Amino acid sequence: MDIWITSDTHFDHSSIIEYEQRPFKNKIEMTSILIDNWNSVVKPNDLIFHLGDVFFCNAKRMEEIANQLNGRKILIRGNHDKRYTNTKFKKLGFDVYNYYFINKMLLSHYPQSETSLRVAIKSTDLIGNVHGHVHSKIDNLDQNIYKCVSVELTNYKPIHIQEIMKHFLNK
Repeated sequence: MDIWITSDTHFDHSSIIEYEQRPFKNKIEMTSILIDNWNSVVKPNDLIFHLGDVFFCNAKRMEEIANQLNGRKILIRGNHDKRYTNTKFKKLGFDVYNYYFINKMLLSHYPQSETSLRVAIKSTDLIGNVHGHVHSKIDNLDQNIYKCVSVELTNYKPIHIQEIMKHFLNK
């Protein structure tokens, strides 16, 4: 079993293409490529953490998309996920959390407070905060303690946990 992490897929969200200058003609092409990219690395028995903002579509379309995605899925709720209940996401195959700790990393949707994060790193064995939300706008985040995994920064596919750990440990 491999472990993968991604964020901010915004499946079926037309406006995100313009906001983030994603290289897709439309939401249908984007969603299709994101699903293919996901399944090109995530195998059925793998674990995948999605750090929020999964869908931007109606419930029926959410189900259609979720049914195509490989892996055991864990969702860290993002701001665009709040309109749906945990029960809804569980029906779609996601375990749901507000944050998660794995391999000495804090997984969250939002980048956590830099001051709090630095204190936690100094006083515990935490190595950094893996997050989404900011998409490609990471200039004000210290990359020694943060790693944004929004799809714009990961070639529109999930990233392996070992690659993320290298990010923190090679600094």
